[in-house]
Amino acid sequence: MTVAATLVACVVGLPSSAHADWIASAYLGHAWTRSSTVTLALPDRQTAVEIGGVEYRGESFQSPQYYGYRVTWIPDAHRWIGIEAEVIHAKVYAQTDRLVHFRGTLDGADIDATVPLSSVVQRLAMSHGLNFILANVVLRRELGPVDAAGTPRFAIVARLGVGPTVPHAETTVENTNRDQYESGGLGAQVAGGVEGTVWKRLAVLAEYKFTTATPELELDGGTITVPSRSHHLVGGLAYRF
Repeated sequence: MTVAATLVACVVGLPSSAHADWIASAYLGHAWTRSSTVTLALPDRQTAVEIGGVEYRGESFQSPQYYGYRVTWIPDAHRWIGIEAEVIHAKVYAQTDRLVHFRGTLDGADIDATVPLSSVVQRLAMSHGLNFILANVVLRRELGPVDAAGTPRFAIVARLGVGPTVPHAETTVENTNRDQYESGGLGAQVAGGVEGTVWKRLAVLAEYKFTTATPELELDGGTITVPSRSHHLVGGLAYRF
């Protein structure tokens, strides 16, 4: 299942109306992921540890780049609300050279120590995306002068969304590599921003997002769970059909 196919399926499921606007948007941006406590479980190796204080970098402007896109349906009869399908391609890289705190059982021995993350986890990243596939409810406050079609040129927008995540995990744990797309469970976002028409039906947008997800990534013989709470700043274009 591709991200594009999922988006199309979401949009097809939206209600139709002879009196409604559709808005297609695309954007670039940057995400900052807060430090978190990662859980590593390798039953065959008698390993079950919590790893506290793991820090992350985003590398949003390096390939593969951070991006997002969405399609919004707004009924003319209720222009203050909309329904939306959105994809966010965010990225997460654990800073494995940093000191972290291990607590639990590691290779059958108790551990409660501060050591470099790389002593156990040499690589932990979602560089091809901690991908969010979201269904959003959108609240809009349109204002300012109107265009030739009678549509206000500016809008303040808030959105709340929930949906599956599809991370592409790249891990090296105790020198064992694994790379794959997988299901990461549910994710969610809250966001707010502004839109302003610049030419005919074309608008620019700026937006702040907060996303949350806790993907449990598959390893050879176990799992690693990575709570990801991220702040995003994005900017892009929107076109009203």
